[in-house]
Formats: sequence, C-alpha cells, structure tokens
Amino acid sequence: MSTPAVRIADLLEDVPTASNPPAPLPAPDPGEAPRTGGSTLNITVVWGDLTEVAADLHVTGHYQSVVPAAAELALDQAISGGSRLIIKEHTKLGWIDAQLGEVTYFPCKAGPVRSAAVVGMGPMGTLTERRALQMYASLLGEAVALGHVESMATVLIGSGTGNLAVSQAARALVRGFAGVLALLSPPTPPPRLTEVLIVEVDRLRAEQLHLALITAAESLPQLRIAPRLREESGGRLSAPSAAVYALAALARLAGPQSTPTRDGPAGTATRDGMPEGPDRPGREEALRTVLAGFDPDIQGKVREQLAHLATVDRTDLSLAVGGSVGEYDDSAQVRMSVLSGVGGLRWAALTGRATVPERLVPVDMDLLRELVNRLTEPSVEDARELPDLLSRVVVPPDFQRLLTDDARVLLELDRDTASVPWEFLAEIQHADGGRHDPLAIRTQLSRQLRTPYARVMTDALGDAPLRALVIGDPGDPEKGFQLEEARSEALAVAARLKNLGVEVSLFVGAANSREPGVDPARRLDVLRALLSGRHHIVHYCGHSDFDFSGTGRRSGWVFADGLLTAQELALLERPPLIVVANACYSALLGSATGLGRQAQPSGAADRSPWGNPQAALVPSLADEFLRLGVGHYIGAAWRIPDKQAISFAEQFYTYVFEGGPGEPAPTVGGGVRRARKGLYEQYAAGRVPPDIAPNPKRWSSWAAYQHYGDASDVLVRHDSSGTTGGS
Repeated sequence: MSTPAVRIADLLEDVPTASNPPAPLPAPDPGEAPRTGGSTLNITVVWGDLTEVAADLHVTGHYQSVVPAAAELALDQAISGGSRLIIKEHTKLGWIDAQLGEVTYFPCKAGPVRSAAVVGMGPMGTLTERRALQMYASLLGEAVALGHVESMATVLIGSGTGNLAVSQAARALVRGFAGVLALLSPPTPPPRLTEVLIVEVDRLRAEQLHLALITAAESLPQLRIAPRLREESGGRLSAPSAAVYALAALARLAGPQSTPTRDGPAGTATRDGMPEGPDRPGREEALRTVLAGFDPDIQGKVREQLAHLATVDRTDLSLAVGGSVGEYDDSAQVRMSVLSGVGGLRWAALTGRATVPERLVPVDMDLLRELVNRLTEPSVEDARELPDLLSRVVVPPDFQRLLTDDARVLLELDRDTASVPWEFLAEIQHADGGRHDPLAIRTQLSRQLRTPYARVMTDALGDAPLRALVIGDPGDPEKGFQLEEARSEALAVAARLKNLGVEVSLFVGAANSREPGVDPARRLDVLRALLSGRHHIVHYCGHSDFDFSGTGRRSGWVFADGLLTAQELALLERPPLIVVANACYSALLGSATGLGRQAQPSGAADRSPWGNPQAALVPSLADEFLRLGVGHYIGAAWRIPDKQAISFAEQFYTYVFEGGPGEPAPTVGGGVRRARKGLYEQYAAGRVPPDIAPNPKRWSSWAAYQHYGDASDVLVRHDSSGTTGGS
C-alpha cells in the first residue's frame, strides 16, 4: 500500500477535484462573519475514551490510504470485536475513498458504539482550516440527514493526525457546524440531532479543547458549549500533561499569596484536585524542600521563573517529555516517506500531532554511497560513530526531532532508498556527548515499500491452525553453497515453532547433502509446498542472489538447481502472512550456476545507485514477495552468525505467539523490536557470543534485520476446531 500522490489541485482550496469536492452544504469562509439564526446544537467536551461514551453515532476522521491509528484505531477495535479490524482491512483493500467530507459507515457489535463512521480528510498533508471547515459542514449535514441520530460522539478531527492547531480545528468545527445550522431555519423542521460530544482522552488537551471551543463559538448563538468538562470512563493523563500539572502546582508555590482560578476562588481545590492559595509559610516550606540541594544562585533563578509561570494558565503550557515507550505497541506513530529525487532525497512526515510539509534534502550521492557501504556489515567503530552522521546528512533538521522513542516509526521507501540501513537511525548527539540506545532498539521501526504492482486483495488463509514452512541450507555443497549455520538455524527454528504449537513442514540440505530423517530442500518440492497456500509462516536460511538471465533484474533464493524467484511464485493465490529470511548475498552465483551474471557489464552487479549488492538484496527480495501479497517480509541485510540468527528467530516467534506478562496483545512489529533488542543487549553488555568474537563486523547483527509490513498486525492462532487462541 502506498499513499496517493498529492496533486497541485488538491492544495488549491477553491478548485474542486476528486479528493477536494464541493461541500454538500456550503461552508462559510473562515474570514467571513459567522452566520446566525437557524437551529441550535449543544456541544459538550468529554474527557474519556471515545468508544466508552454512549451516543447514537461515533465518528472519527480518515486520511486516504492511511491505516487507522489513535482514536480511529480504538473505534476500529471496538466495532470489530476480534483480531481482524474492519476499517484497517477496508483501507488496505482500497475500499474507503476518503474524499474530503465523504462519510463511510461500518457495522457494529453490541456495546456503547452502536453505529460507527469515518469522515474523509483527503490525502494526508492537505488538510487546511478551510478544508477542515468543509469537512465538518459535510459531517454535520450527513448526520442531520440521517433523521434518527439524536447524539453524535467524535474527536477534534484534524488536530491529532492533521496539520491544524487545536484552536484552528476548533474554529473550523464551530463555523462548519454553524453554517449548516443556519440553513435549517424555519419552515425547515428542527433536526433530531441536538447533542454533539467532542471526546478527548487526555485531560490537559481536553481543557485546551474546551477553552478553544468556547472562544471560537462566542459569536455563534446557535452553538451552546457546555460550561464544564464532562468526565467519562477511559480518560488518561499523558506524561507531558502530568508534567504540566506538576509544574503548574510547583509554580503556585512561588506565586502570589492568593491566586483565584477559573475553577474556584483562592484557597479552594480545583476539579483536578490541586489546592489553590495555601498559607504562605506552608508554601515556603514546600518550596524549600523541592529546591534543596541546588546552589543558592540556581534556587533564586528557579524561584524567579516559577513566579513568572504562576501567572500563566496551565492550558497555555506545553512540554515534551522523553522516555522509553517500553513494551507497549499502542503508542503514536510517526510515518515518514523517503523517496529518491533529483539532487537528493524527498521527505514527508505524518505524526500524531502534525503533518510536516515535504522537504528536499540535497545529498552528495558519492558520500551517501560510501555511508551505505560502511554501514552494511559495519565495523564496531563505524557502528558506533556513523549512525549520528547518517541522521545529520540525510534527515531534514526539523524532522530530526521526530526521531525519538515517544512514537513508533514507519518508513515509506522506494527501491533505491530502501537500500539505506535506516535501522541505524539515531537521535542527534549533542555537545554533552550523551549517547542513547539506537532508535530501533527503543521503539518499533518498520518499513513499507512503495510499489505500483502489489496485490491489494488475496485469498485469506482462514481460521486453520497455524502452519510454517522452514527451509535450510538448500544450496549445492559441490558448488560452494553449503551453509552449516543455515542448517542449524532451520532445525532450531522448526523445533521452536513446534513447541509453540505450529505445524511445521521442514526441508533441509540439498539432495546430495540431506539431513538424516528430514526431506531435502529441492527447489521443486519447496515450490510445491509454497503453492499449496497452506503456510502462514515461511522461514528461509541460505544464500540469495540476483538473476540477470532474463529481462531486468530478479532476485531469489539459491537452490542446488537454480534460483527460486517471483517468476516461479507468480501463481501463489494464498501467500503466507510472514516471510523471514536469513538470506545472505552470494558472489558465487554466476560462476556456480550459470544464471547470467557473467553476461552483465562490469560493475553492474546490483544496478543500484548505492553500488552495494548486499545492501540492495533485501529490498529486492522484499519487493518480490510483497508484490505477491505477503503481509510481512523480515530479512537480514548481511550474513548473521548462527547463534545470533537462532536467537533472533526464537525471540521473535516467542514474542509474536506468547508476548510478555501484563503486556498488550503482541504484534509483529513488537516481536521484531524485541528480537533486535535481545541481540543488541548482548553487544552492549559485552556478552559477545564466541562464534562472532573473531569477526567484529558482526557485532551489529541487530541492525541487519529489516521489517517490511504493518507493525501493528497481530498473529492469531487457532486450534484444530477453529477456536481462536494464543496471541
């Protein structure tokens, strides 16, 4: 799946296009005087979880081709009632058009959410205040036209995964709603819809939203904003919001003797439980306790700044709080697109807070080529020193602040930019010399490959028990392709999967070097097993290479009698969900198999701008499998020692199937991060396995593993009766 290209016409707000249609009901210009008259509407800001607030209709926004996240994901989970999420699947299949203001409805199971819908926001990066105003007018007009909806619950669409500030989105909402209400004046009968609940899960943000709506609706008598927040179940307090409340409480200790607030007179407790205006001696003692241990000069400066903060409303404060996201997979997602362009790399980003405009980063391709080469199976020194340079050279300066462990990272790449070892991305190191663990260790970092020919719909494997196909060391030893470590990995992976309750088909060794008691890994037999469409997981350990014998470049897995490529797999109707491949690049293929390498022009081994066949191999293999409809491709960008390969596989499969105590449902992306972290901690703690100690270039095996796919996918097991179980 790839995001549709944003056309120039989509950015011209007054030009109707497929993704910017005329609003069904005319929306006022943000600069015009607000309309008055018509029906009235009650708007209440609710602190809670959207899916736990009772209403006749629940609505979130939806960008074109962007899978659900945040509130939309919560709504999807509430209406789906299982691991197969309805809105997410519809998005991947291209069934949600998401034109601006277009409303799409979904069936619901029993519960607080009785009727659910998403309203189209157009292509990501195009939502301006004017377009948001049109969207809100269309949404309210649609809800009113239904005739049976008396209450609607939604979020402040456009301020979470949009590019609008809370004040802008609030202004668009009230003016869009007011424009519709003005058209419903007598003799038109009043609409049944009389109440709209704007739900916000974070407490401080709910306060900010409430104040923004009150301000925006001051001159709109047809909109009645409830004077106080309503509290429902599911509300949370984020770390930045908690820090703001704590800072506000600390500031009051250094503030005036008595400070009235909008929630009550001086000396009373506010609704958030923080006391106001305590006696001066008590405040002074508390402040001295907080500042104890600081130098006197610092204490004076802190008191001065706290006194200043005491005059600032807490809703005007905003703090960024760093920290590990731990093992949780429901954090916000930063989605970045990195494409090769003329003279550099083209970047775009969509975060949980804002859409960042596209950037072009001029890059010296010779310098980048050298960087890619040295970070592909790097030395220990390069692995320590070059990630910071990679982040500085290729990442736009205003995007660098997004590379933190506060959010999961998804990189949309093309075949060229996929050759860059993005798993080494790091936060910029500053003058203090402080170092952090790599980003791919502290949070999930996954890839998505842009390709115009990927399947959008394939036959599902259904609810059958999970099955795996494991292939190890299929190369011919007489041609120099035997890999004892690949054989060991295949046997260990098969044993681990069987222990986890997975049915395993195992093929190991060429016909002339078969493993006792195990079927040999002949290309024809493996192809037959693959085309049966019975396997959810395919795990391959062996050599891979390119084939130039036909037109263009194909990549595939090396068997004794040739490559197994997408050409042979083209008839695969039910592709596996996950393909894991420890498939190292082979420079022996041309002379050993006669597949056409000798016919290439000198230096054209990869036909890639990066000049590194090994770096280009994993994206090429991923491309071959993803175009067939495979959900996830996990490949190693260089040869991995057998103990580390086995460790990665065992940790990945264990987490994906079993998770950890007290953790949310384990995801594929979480399993990749857990397995990377396991390898990294061996290196970081100095516990380097003996099999890699002689070769320091393999100390960065954790960074070799690239994951292409939706990190939030959950692998569900079924027993022989079809009952859901496991993860």
